[in-house]
Amino acid sequence: MVEGNILDKKDLKILAELDRNARQSNAQIGKKVRLSKEVVKYRIDNLVDRGVVVRFHTVVNYFKVGIRKYKLYLRLTNVDKKKIEEIARYFQKHNKTEWVVWTTGRWDLIVGFLVSNVNEFDDEIQEVLHKFSKYIGEKAVTTTLYLVHHEREFLQNDSRKIGEIVYHTAKDFQEKTDKVDLEILKILANNARISVVDIAGRLKTTPRIVQYRIKELEKKGIILAYKVHLNPKAMKRVFCKAIIYLTNVTKPRLKEFINYASSIEGAIWPQRVLGAWDFELDMELESYDKFQEIILDLKEKFSDIIQNHEFCIASKEFKLDLFPGAYGAER
Repeated sequence: MVEGNILDKKDLKILAELDRNARQSNAQIGKKVRLSKEVVKYRIDNLVDRGVVVRFHTVVNYFKVGIRKYKLYLRLTNVDKKKIEEIARYFQKHNKTEWVVWTTGRWDLIVGFLVSNVNEFDDEIQEVLHKFSKYIGEKAVTTTLYLVHHEREFLQNDSRKIGEIVYHTAKDFQEKTDKVDLEILKILANNARISVVDIAGRLKTTPRIVQYRIKELEKKGIILAYKVHLNPKAMKRVFCKAIIYLTNVTKPRLKEFINYASSIEGAIWPQRVLGAWDFELDMELESYDKFQEIILDLKEKFSDIIQNHEFCIASKEFKLDLFPGAYGAER
């Protein structure tokens, strides 16, 4: 539950640092925001307790460990709130799902899968269609080709330069990893601030080995960033997804469109997809009116290539695990 969700300037500065690099120590953050490490710890714990911070997660380039991302979009029929919750909980507990969200708009449920190949994904889809066939009015499937993770500009001081974005693509080649590497990724995925000592204890190895392994995973581009997962409602924001159909697109024009869409303040996960449509723009915005303004602006500037668009507004997020088999978040 979110209570007393008024955030002061120090809270916002701390959140900006966590969004930039959630693995920073309290002392490192304190030095940048001019607070003691004890006060930083107190404020971070308070932000978690109030439901502003959901967790601290690690952005893993799953393409580099042989994983592919697919999304299943479902429009449901003959369902009430209880049935939607039941179907969402099914996907939440599924060991191959990454993201599960209940939305309003074009689709009712969006489910992200992380699997090894398209055949594995198809097996899961067939099982879902069999289990919930009488409730599925329509479905669509996309696979992610290019995914960007932005720093949240609305947390930043206007006078400060925005940090670089991180991205990963289906063209990234697979790197060699072993069981220890994968276990480290599973631990860090939902718990980016866990210490190397605690990781070492869980893996029955030494902190030095864990630290070395993490550095190697960063060097290989498998670990891309350490981020904070925020509750948009606690930030008085709305999570909106624009679904965009493109037509007659040249490579230069597509690049212009992606660069422009990615530069929109509030855009956090721009992504190029292959499937029923071509591009998705996930945003955390101050209002639905702002979302409409952005869509109108995009349609005006790129009227030659935008054929159609749809939207979804997140009502309830059930799951966000950025790596297959990720362990639960711990404080």
